[in-house]
Order: sequence, then structure tokens, then C-alpha cells
Amino acid sequence: MKKLIKSRSGIIVILLMMVLAMQTACKKSDNEKPPVITRIRAISAAPNDSTLTKVGSGQNIVIQGENLKTVSAVYFSGFAATFNSALVGDDNFVVTVPSILFSNIPKGQENTIRLVTKYGETTFTFPVSPPPPVVSSVSNEYTPQGQTITLYGQYLYLIKSITFPGGADGTNVVSKPDGTSCTVTIPLSATSGDIVVKTQGGTSTYSSYNDQVTGMLCNFDNVNNYSYGASITNSQALFPGAQGNYARMFTGSISAFNYAWYDANRSINLNQVQWVPQANLADPVSSYVLKFEISVKEPWGGGGLMIRRNEGSWLYLARYEPWKAEATRIFKSNTWYTVTIPLTQFKTKTGNGEGTGTSAPTLNDLITSSSSVTNTGKGAIVFMYINDTATPVTTKFDVGIDNIRIVKLKK
Repeated sequence: MKKLIKSRSGIIVILLMMVLAMQTACKKSDNEKPPVITRIRAISAAPNDSTLTKVGSGQNIVIQGENLKTVSAVYFSGFAATFNSALVGDDNFVVTVPSILFSNIPKGQENTIRLVTKYGETTFTFPVSPPPPVVSSVSNEYTPQGQTITLYGQYLYLIKSITFPGGADGTNVVSKPDGTSCTVTIPLSATSGDIVVKTQGGTSTYSSYNDQVTGMLCNFDNVNNYSYGASITNSQALFPGAQGNYARMFTGSISAFNYAWYDANRSINLNQVQWVPQANLADPVSSYVLKFEISVKEPWGGGGLMIRRNEGSWLYLARYEPWKAEATRIFKSNTWYTVTIPLTQFKTKTGNGEGTGTSAPTLNDLITSSSSVTNTGKGAIVFMYINDTATPVTTKFDVGIDNIRIVKLKK
């Protein structure tokens, strides 16, 4: 009887060992299968942990599927991603979409997710998009219809359309490989308003194109608050591409610490103008920018075009010195272009020069030069060419300036 029991017990043990072996073999067989991707979902909690329709650089996502445990590499449009192996499961794992240079995507790997494991690999077709485009500035907001304008910013590639006010799309769109700029021909039907850029990553709006009204302080034509200083001309010979009248500021070399802005043609002085609407004086200073068009005729290598309100203290002053950005420290432009200066750049004086200190805390402080005057948002404004350094300026200064305006940034 004991022998029979022992015999039966041995058979049971053997059977159990066989079952375990079969299960182990099945599991091993399952794990040795190539990977499968079934869907991509967001990593954030419900209700946002839904299936995604596209992904972009820097985004944390969850790849779901089968046989993923031995993943060794993941590529988004040919670019390797990073992931934490501790967050890898057999049916899902977390991964960060890498930074992608969309101009360098290997041919045939656009919009793909390739996953490599110990036992094989798979490629999953899925939209891999850049962030929405960012347009920070344009070459000249008053570029005539039919001519080429340049947009500057980020992610300006994979462009679907650039729509101008009036509804027509621009043509001949060419993007810089790194997405920091693109050129486009303006349609002949373009009117006045916002430029809308649509890319594979989203949509962005730039304000604005050919707006002759919003915030205009002086265009030397139908909005003319000019008082004295520079010569006013409409000469195309001096500055080709000018539209109507403009102010010309010019002088030869100037000495060190030369503040004689009142010399002939070294300043533009406007009468009282409405910097910002009185109802908006409580807005942050950062909400507004000063804009104007400029053309630089002669190589510019020293001194600064400085803008201030018209009062003796020069308390707040903004500097414009494009030559400082040039490797040769000489700057010249053969075309008109738009300059944008945030009102936060109107600053106090320090030992480093005019306008190098702190910004005005409020629009009231910036615009009103006297505490005894009720601030209506109005004030005079002065453009002047001076040298506040110990180094004499040997280059000429000869520029055209037009369309002086202060506009509120759109959110």
C-alpha cells in the first residue's frame, strides 16, 4: 500500500514538473516573439490618458503593445529616444519623444516609431510633429504685395500654409533647415491684418501686416506728429523701397561722449502723441512694444540710436545698436526692415551707459515725466543719435526711419 502511494505521489510530482516546464516554455516562447505596438497614449491621468493622434519633441508618452519587455531602442522619425528601463513592462512602457531636427529626418522614416527588442523590431506609422510655429518678427511689416517677406521664429518647417489678411495664401514658401525662418511671396490681394502660419505642428498668428492705423504715432504722411530735427523726404534714390515720406537722420563721425543730439539731422522729435490708451495704463509694461521701419545706408559701427520721452532727465531710454550683433562690428542694410523694441527696454542710466539699468515699473512711470501732470497716456517722443562711450565713432550714420508706432502684444 505504501509503495502504491509513493508510486502515485511520484507520478503527480512528475506531472506537476511537466506542467511547470510547459508553462515556462510557453512564457519563454511568448517573450521571444517580436514586439507589437498597438497604440500610443498620453501619460497623464484620466481623462487625458487617451489614445493620442500625434506626438512632439519632449513629450512623455506611453507605448502599448505586446512583447515589449526587452526593448533596447526606440526611434521617432529616425531619432533615438531615451527611456527608463525600470518603467518598461511587457505590454507598455514610458518614453520621452526626442528633440527632432525635422530637416534631417532620414528619407522614409517620417512619422514613424521604430522599436527594437532582443527578439526583433517593429515600425509603427504615427504622426511625429514639431511644436506649433512661433513667429517672433518679420523682415518688414510693410513689404509690398507681390514681394518676398521673411518670417523669423521657431519651428517654421513642415508648413502647410501662410495666409495673409484678405484670405489668400502666400506662395513660394522656403524654410530654413533649422526652422528659425522662412520666406514667402505675399499675395497681390493681401490687405491689412494678421499673418496666420499653419504647420504640421499647429497654427500661429503674427500681428500684423500692413497695418497703417493701430498704435501709429507718426508715418510722416497722413499721421504726422513730427516737430523738428531730421529732414523729411520721400526720395527713392536715397532709400529705395520707401513708402511715402520718411525721416532721414545722418551725420559723420562723432567724438567720445558726444551727446549733441540737437545738431542738425541727429534727432526726430515728435509732438505729444498717445503712447497707449488712457484706459490701458494699468496694463503691464511688457504688454507693449515700440516699432518702426529703418533702412541703414552707410556702414554703422558705433554710437546708438536712442529713444526717450521728451524731458531733460532722460530717466528712461531705449537703445538700438544693431552693429553690436555683427561679428565685424559694422552693420548695413540694403532694405527697409522692422525694428521691435519692448517698452521694458526703456531703462534708467547706470555706469554702463544710458538705458542700461532698470525698466519703468508701470506705464504711468514710463510715459509721464512729471508727477504733477495727470497721466493721459500721452507724451512726446525723441529719437536721437549719440555716443555715450569713451570711444570715438569713425563710421557715418545715415538712416531712414518711418512708421513709428506703439502696439499692444496679442496673447
